[in-house]
Amino acid sequence: MRNRDYRDIHRTVRNAIHNGDIEQIGHAVENHVQEITDEINEILENLRTQGRNAAGRNPGQGFTGGSGAPGQAGFGHIPEQGTFRRRMPGLISGIVFTIIGAIFGSMLLITDIALLAGALVGELPADSIVVALSVITPLTAGSFFLMGYGIVSQKRARRFARYRDAIGGAAFCTIAKLAKLVGEDPQRIRKDLKKMISTGVYPEGHLDRNETCFMVDDITYEEFLEAERNYMARMKAKQEEEQKTQADPKVAELEAVKKEGNDYLKQIRAVNDALPEKEISDKLDQLENVTARIFACVAQHPEKLPDIRSFMRYYLPTTLKLVKAYQEFDEQPVQGENIKKAKTEIEHALDTVNVAFANLLDKLFEDDVLDISADVSTLEMLLKQGGLTGSDFEKVPDNGGKE
Repeated sequence: MRNRDYRDIHRTVRNAIHNGDIEQIGHAVENHVQEITDEINEILENLRTQGRNAAGRNPGQGFTGGSGAPGQAGFGHIPEQGTFRRRMPGLISGIVFTIIGAIFGSMLLITDIALLAGALVGELPADSIVVALSVITPLTAGSFFLMGYGIVSQKRARRFARYRDAIGGAAFCTIAKLAKLVGEDPQRIRKDLKKMISTGVYPEGHLDRNETCFMVDDITYEEFLEAERNYMARMKAKQEEEQKTQADPKVAELEAVKKEGNDYLKQIRAVNDALPEKEISDKLDQLENVTARIFACVAQHPEKLPDIRSFMRYYLPTTLKLVKAYQEFDEQPVQGENIKKAKTEIEHALDTVNVAFANLLDKLFEDDVLDISADVSTLEMLLKQGGLTGSDFEKVPDNGGKE
């Protein structure tokens, strides 16, 4: 707006006050609207041209990386380009609101100042000034509010564009990662993303339940929900298993034995892998095998837990201690007589342990063997009574009950 326009409006305001016709102020502003509109249309046309040029460019790579295929960071789904808008809402309208608010606000503010100055020097009647200010002051405040709203809209649109470029072709992203890329506060990003969803920037966009992850389309969101349901199901099953274990002391004891047994087996395997000699390795293979079979037997028959208490409390820990001692001796750079003697004693001890553990495994099946023997004896007796074995296989002919 040129200075001549401000002087014209100021003169019109003074005449309106002198004539007592406040409506002239509105007519004065209206007369300059067309000129302002022409200026704004020229700005908008430039923005549209820039927008068309920007639409022909590819969006940023964002979370997909430089040379990687788009969507690799997602759930195996590449979002379509229609899942977001290239032109950010609020950019053009924000510029328009800022320009209109600034122009009208400046004009009206100058008018307010002129009226106040006229009142101070006594040039204008006080009652007319009060009436004029009651009309112009709210318009001034509204104009500057419109300008402020336009500035906020422009800033938000620029943030939207940065979010979109950072996400690029990815199907989803975490709020923490997005905040790091664009340098914004995570809480503001959550608020902006919700606004982007509601304004149609991402018409299919979704935030997860805890608002830690943003998904750009419905397909990705459904895949996320399915993965979340599967995870919750696994956690529920695990929790129920833990509750069941805590409710039954025998089950809890069995789980503890399984866990401890697996730990022993891992340690034996680690030592075995570290020792290159075939002789000691064969002994450790045998130890690991028979120990694993003992734990497998107890896992299938929990009632046999009391039979391996000594095995768990003393035999196995002492054996593992000897095995680790052998590894420590074997790693010594100088193998003296004492070390060689100790290693030989441990090797002999392992032979004894393997035999003892094999006997323990055999003893664990003792009751099963007795049960099998009893079943075999019973079956043989029944077969014999039925004339199906030995010389009794041929049955006595049926003579109809006659002697």
